[in-house]
Amino acid sequence: MPPTVRLSWIDTARGAAIVLVMVHHAVLFAGAEGLAHHGWTAVDETLRLLRMPLFFFLSGLLAVRAVHRPWPDLLRRRITGDLWVYLLWATAAFTVFTLVPYHRDPLPAGPRGWLEQTLLLPGNGAWYLLALALYLLAGRLLRTVPTRLLLPAAALVSAAFGPGPLVQYSFVWNDVLTLFVFFAAGLRLRDLTLAATARTPGWTPTLAATAAVGALALTVTALSLVQVPGVRLLVGATAVAAGTLLAVRLADTAPGRLLAGIGARTLPVYVTHEIVLGLLVLALATLDAGPLLTLTAPVLLVAAALAVCLPLRTPLSRLPWALNAPWAAPRQREVRPTTVPQQV
Repeated sequence: MPPTVRLSWIDTARGAAIVLVMVHHAVLFAGAEGLAHHGWTAVDETLRLLRMPLFFFLSGLLAVRAVHRPWPDLLRRRITGDLWVYLLWATAAFTVFTLVPYHRDPLPAGPRGWLEQTLLLPGNGAWYLLALALYLLAGRLLRTVPTRLLLPAAALVSAAFGPGPLVQYSFVWNDVLTLFVFFAAGLRLRDLTLAATARTPGWTPTLAATAAVGALALTVTALSLVQVPGVRLLVGATAVAAGTLLAVRLADTAPGRLLAGIGARTLPVYVTHEIVLGLLVLALATLDAGPLLTLTAPVLLVAAALAVCLPLRTPLSRLPWALNAPWAAPRQREVRPTTVPQQV
């Protein structure tokens, strides 16, 4: 396999995706405490169609080398490592959210509640790592399946589960089935993606494409079309395309570099932000929930959580078990640093 390079736009896109994930959890927490205007729920439902398809597509782009590793190496360094980090931080979140009183339905407690919330019917914010481990396993098992067969089959599964038939039991398992197609697309279409991003159109068509995708997502949300099979797949695919183009254009700008700084540290932000947001919202709840606060609470929470979570990278990296399994080598990126999007 030819050597790979690290492209700055990928970190920019990852940074945007993790911020959107934080917005989602901030809206949930603020809404539960009566601190978020009802308009935020509509915004969050729209962003839901966009953020995770892009996140998993980027994860697929970065997993090409991983799925070609020998089984023992892949299991030790990635699959069991991701499961370890998932279980560790899902347990931490479970502990916090069963002890801290929130204005919402109480979570099941005790060992049975932990088993249900983390493995059987998971519903926690660290589920991306669980999905990633399963996707790496699937990517390795299906390595010899032709792309022309794999992607249509994954698309059919996504279209079937997009309306959410399993959400009443676990939104995680439903989304694992719905979103695999985007990971598989990143995995199998990496060369095509890099070639396309080397010929990215200018700002005007890029912004027009982004606006069109936003309008499509708003329409789907407003008309409740997400229940139509294939709609989430369609919106997600357009979000991946537009998000990639926008990230390439933003990469060399000040906002793009800011997002890239976050995107280069997604793991410590991802595993800690839900707990941090949950604690921050309790502090915010002591304030008078006036109109200004309900309009700005999610933004304030995300900004404050980033200020807390980003510096946590250093102390967490010094704990050999916090971001890596004890039996795995320190986590390394799949690509070498570069600031120029060269073809490979």
